[in-house]
Amino acid sequence: MISAADITYSNYCTPVNNRRNEYSYGSEIEGSMKYEVNIPKSKVERCEVISYTIDAKTHNMPILVQPKALLNNQNKCRISVQIRSNLGNHGDLANFMIVVAIPNTVQGSTLQVTRGPGTYDNIKRIVTWKIGNLAKGKSNLVSVEAELSSAVAKLLVDKKSTLKDAVIATTNNKIIQEKVTFPVLVRCSSDLDQISDLSLDAMDLDSVPASIVLQQTRSFRLLHRVGK
Repeated sequence: MISAADITYSNYCTPVNNRRNEYSYGSEIEGSMKYEVNIPKSKVERCEVISYTIDAKTHNMPILVQPKALLNNQNKCRISVQIRSNLGNHGDLANFMIVVAIPNTVQGSTLQVTRGPGTYDNIKRIVTWKIGNLAKGKSNLVSVEAELSSAVAKLLVDKKSTLKDAVIATTNNKIIQEKVTFPVLVRCSSDLDQISDLSLDAMDLDSVPASIVLQQTRSFRLLHRVGK
């Protein structure tokens, strides 16, 4: 895992040694690193000590993200995101948050949240939904609507065209999918289901009169982008 991950340690961590495989946490972990952690009293309740990112192909994802942009009428676009918790998960997923960045190809001043408890920040041009928990196998749909920018609206085939309605709809939705691209950030936490994992252990220091108990809370974030 360490060889595949980009690991970031906080300022509270001091390396005991920079060489690997010179110690073990009960059983030797290949590629392990050892750090001494000193946390001030003001940060004891909650403090991030380590974080990591990984860029690799994964299988059996805990969630499925299905974002979509479609033409709602002649000049309005509907942006929707459906989240589904994998039926094969070991437990429920908690603390769900969905963030959608609104592109310049729609008019932010006309945006309306049409599904889910979302809030729109007009300055940052992002919509945030805080969903809460999602039981395994269950899904949740959120959406917004906004008028297209004048530049994109001019590209659409008018309904007064001699083309059949089905051809007009297909052509216009293809234009929307090409022009209305938006990133979707999904964040949630789980004690049982993860995309990847990092093995951690904690040991008492002989010089410190305290007992250490390791309690881990795991969370993950996924970034999806619709269109090009």
